Amino acid sequence: MSSKILPSGEPAAPVLWRVVDSAGENKAGNNRAELQRAVDQARREAYAEGILAGRQQAEEQVRPAVAGLAQVLQSLASLREDIREQTNQELVRLAISIAGRIIHREVSIDPDALSGLVKAAYLKLQSRELNRVRMHPTLEVLVRKILEQSGSPKNLVLTPDPALGPGEVFFETSQGLLDASVDTQLREIERGLIDRLER
Repeated sequence: MSSKILPSGEPAAPVLWRVVDSAGENKAGNNRAELQRAVDQARREAYAEGILAGRQQAEEQVRPAVAGLAQVLQSLASLREDIREQTNQELVRLAISIAGRIIHREVSIDPDALSGLVKAAYLKLQSRELNRVRMHPTLEVLVRKILEQSGSPKNLVLTPDPALGPGEVFFETSQGLLDASVDTQLREIERGLIDRLER
């Protein structure tokens, strides 16, 4: 507020004082408080809406990743089963391979090791007309001895064949050929074991 010094004798102009309504001040204060409450309420609502929108957006972004992860886990589970199955088959093949090497080594040292195989094959064929037996030359004495002990016919022809391996024996009948070779028997065992594992 400005002031002015008047020369003496000059009358002072009347001052009009503004009348302030205390109720108006209270109204303005109340309006400010209400406005502040409304602003605070709007902030809280906007914050809650922002949180909700952020969660929804995050869920939308994460959903494909979760679906992809579920698919990967499912494929890993099936892969594990496939690997187990393949491993079992490989173990059977390895066991048969080891057995084959051991049997072939035994046969090369002692041909009598095949006597059980030759007997079993002959017994399987007893009801059929047996014409000829082909075998590796080292097995001729063993096969002759087993067939004589088993009561084979006198006209049965034994044919040593140097082209055959040490563990190969073939029985020829009028109905066909029976392969009683070590490798054939091992393959049959392998097939049977793998079939059993696949069940």
